[in-house]
Amino acid sequence: MEPSGTAPRTKRAQEFALERLDDRQLLSAGMGNTFAIIPGTVSKAGEITSIQFKIDPSRFTAPRKGKIILGIDVASSDSSSAFRPYIVSVKTPSGQTIMAQHAIYSKTLVKSKKLASAVSSATLVTLPVPKAGQAAGVYTLQVEGASKTTGNFLTGFYLPGDTTGSGEVTTTGLQTIVSELGQSSSGSKYTFDADSNRDGKITMSDVAIASRNLGAKTTISPVVDVNLAQTSDSDLQDRITSQRNVVFTGTVSPGASVTFSEINKNSAGASGVADSSGNYNITVPLGDGSNTFQVTTMDSFGQSISGQISPVTWSANPPKVVNTPSDLATKTT
Repeated sequence: MEPSGTAPRTKRAQEFALERLDDRQLLSAGMGNTFAIIPGTVSKAGEITSIQFKIDPSRFTAPRKGKIILGIDVASSDSSSAFRPYIVSVKTPSGQTIMAQHAIYSKTLVKSKKLASAVSSATLVTLPVPKAGQAAGVYTLQVEGASKTTGNFLTGFYLPGDTTGSGEVTTTGLQTIVSELGQSSSGSKYTFDADSNRDGKITMSDVAIASRNLGAKTTISPVVDVNLAQTSDSDLQDRITSQRNVVFTGTVSPGASVTFSEINKNSAGASGVADSSGNYNITVPLGDGSNTFQVTTMDSFGQSISGQISPVTWSANPPKVVNTPSDLATKTT
């Protein structure tokens, strides 16, 4: 696992699912170029579930005409479930329905990407990005289960034309899409991120969509890094320390809140806010013995990420390292 830092985002695994990682990286999620994931539940047959998301001018950059094309995927979070979610509509802050372009995943794409169902769909909407200093636009996504099915789902948001997962649509991305014209999801040269409308084939429609989105950018990310600072466990990095207050550092979406809660109430926990680059540095108190923290984040888009990290143990006499000058051997006492 690579340590966290301020390096540019890298392309994420093409799996539309949440996954629990180790202490260095709390959670990584995304299908290709997905920049945010928000879960939801349809609990009753025929029920429509609403999910809100925000377009904040400090987190999104629009193309030249001031409007950004947003792609939205939806799929069941349980591949063994009969639940078949689909997007009913996207509504403006005033409650008006936005004209959207829908696509149904091809059977080949569903199989190759191990999606939950063949009716999982992608929707493209064109939204204005508020000018700097203006309030964020709040939108409502509505999801229903086909054939009165119920269950848990994940909605993934992406920028059509972003072929690298960097959160930006560039001319290089357009060139990638053009180079794959005529490819389908059954071919070896097809890449999911180049498929702007997610229909399982690369056509001029994908090029046109990406062209209109050229220059679109977001700093929202579905990745959270959580690191125990070396100053808090400088001897062995074994997560055993005599310090009552330890420091956690990492990266998250810029401006996101980060909260540490001890699952057994052994610690009061702590919270903080990431800076404009997404970096955070939070001092957290420890209780006696083992401390297992649930880390929860919330960003300006409306995405909340939560998961447990490896325990940190407070001990009055933690292990120490003794270096022998003759052979530089490391001994534990």
